[in-house]
Amino acid sequence: MIIDSHLHLPVDCPDFPAKRTALLAELRKNGVDRGIVIADSALESTIGSTRDCAELFRGDPVIRVVAGISPFFSFREQLALCRTLLEHSEIVGLKLFTGHEHFYCTDPALEPVYDLAAEFSVPVLFHTGWNDAQYAAPQIMKQLAQRRPQNRFVYCHCYYPEAAQCFETLKCMENVSFELSSLADDPDKLPGIRRALAAAIPAMPHRFLFGSDFGSCSQRAHLDFAASLDSTAEQRELLMHRNACAVYHLI
Repeated sequence: MIIDSHLHLPVDCPDFPAKRTALLAELRKNGVDRGIVIADSALESTIGSTRDCAELFRGDPVIRVVAGISPFFSFREQLALCRTLLEHSEIVGLKLFTGHEHFYCTDPALEPVYDLAAEFSVPVLFHTGWNDAQYAAPQIMKQLAQRRPQNRFVYCHCYYPEAAQCFETLKCMENVSFELSSLADDPDKLPGIRRALAAAIPAMPHRFLFGSDFGSCSQRAHLDFAASLDSTAEQRELLMHRNACAVYHLI
């Protein structure tokens, strides 16, 4: 089984039903069994707001949805919406777009997000790496993980391209999982990232999730990259689906 833990609706489709059709077609083409679609934190977005994505995939046997949320606009209303969706099991996590939006993952204003996630035992995801990476840098994330042991955090993109720094700093934080989306985006950076993963996956095999960032990146390239990693059969099963099932409580 393969679960892609990081999907977005494609932008180059005329409407949301067409985006859904295109995304599901990509999964079938690449032999991916299930996926996690991550909504935007904006109330209107070409990749779908939380409400848009929850409605689009309601009852879908293949796709589950992670809500995007921002402290900068309609925060109380968005928290209330997420609570309702969690009560009805229509989302499986919450994402904060640290770096895309300029707030630190340790900002006290985010405590209601972490409290809500802990209450419903769902993970909180973070955008990491690239420009403006300081907002969820590994050392800052370590502070949050130490302060909030009741939460599960998912560190998307592994602080790209500084994956080795990410794994070294957060290796003792058992409540932080690493998700591989976007890591195969630049062939020139793959050797260093592959070396970092070769050391980290055997040391903490239960903490890695496969993801592609489809909608921005090639799912096929990420599947090929994951297949190229020097891992045992058990490590591959954990990476490609079992860890995602555990983090997102998938059946």
